[in-house]
Amino acid sequence: MAGTVLSLIVVGAWSVAGAATMGPAPALHLSVHHPVASYLALAAAPTGNGLELFAVVAFIYGVCLFLAGWRRARGDRR
Repeated sequence: MAGTVLSLIVVGAWSVAGAATMGPAPALHLSVHHPVASYLALAAAPTGNGLELFAVVAFIYGVCLFLAGWRRARGDRR
C-alpha cells in the first residue's frame, strides 16, 4: 500500500514538473495493430521516458519491500 501511494505521489509530482518545463505533451498515437508500442507510449507519457519512470517506481517498491522484510525479521508487527 505504501509503495503504491508513494509511487503515485512521485509520478504525479514528476508529471507536473515536466509539464511546467517541457510545455504541452504531443498527441499519443495508439494503435491496435501495435499493442507493445502503444503500451510503451502510454508508459512514457507522464515523464517522456518510460525506463526512468519504471526505475523510480521499482526503486520505491524495492525500498518498501526491504523495510517490510526488515521489520518482520526484527519482530515489529506494526
